[in-house]
Amino acid sequence: MAILYGIGVGPGDPELVTIKAARRIADSQVVVAPSAEEGGESIALETAREYIKEGTEVVIKHFPMGKENRVSKIKEAYDFIEEKLREGKNVSFLTIGDPYIYSTYIHLLKHMEERGFEVETIAGIPSFCAAASIVDRTLVVGNNPLLILPAARVQDIKDEKYVVIMKVYKQEELVVNTLEEKGFDYVYISRAGREGQVILDKKEDIIQARDYMSLILASRE
Repeated sequence: MAILYGIGVGPGDPELVTIKAARRIADSQVVVAPSAEEGGESIALETAREYIKEGTEVVIKHFPMGKENRVSKIKEAYDFIEEKLREGKNVSFLTIGDPYIYSTYIHLLKHMEERGFEVETIAGIPSFCAAASIVDRTLVVGNNPLLILPAARVQDIKDEKYVVIMKVYKQEELVVNTLEEKGFDYVYISRAGREGQVILDKKEDIIQARDYMSLILASRE
């Protein structure tokens, strides 16, 4: 029976793709990668490209975020994957970071399991773990919790000392203002481990940065 592999390829650095992920990609006859833009590139695909065997069918599927045609486009992608699985072909669905952290894969997994397909999920290195290594910053220590939340919920921070802010794009000013009000030290990282990587720690620079693939690591005493 064919298998759907949900593969986290890490933050975008090909050297951070795990050995297991590379092996599952090589074991697939079809590789599907998501793109947020119609006809756009896929960061996940570019990250994993060197691990795809010659002759593999490679397809980029449009997964619009919150747009009018979202339902129809996602159904189109699901139908394509189902068709390939029914043909007896293993399919790798690539996702940036880890498949269970703010990923389109989560919905695909539920859909395919409900239809009785065999699914194997391969963990990927999360962007915030890679970013912490790049800037040499502790994510969490001792008995403290680590709070991970999207930028739109940054005001939900209470007494946590260690925070990861995801989905910072277009929310930069809200995030840095809130963090400063709450006494945090912070650093902004975009395109962690990829070409065009940027590291910023000044409020004005962060507000102007505007990069879709960005996050902020923050901590306070």
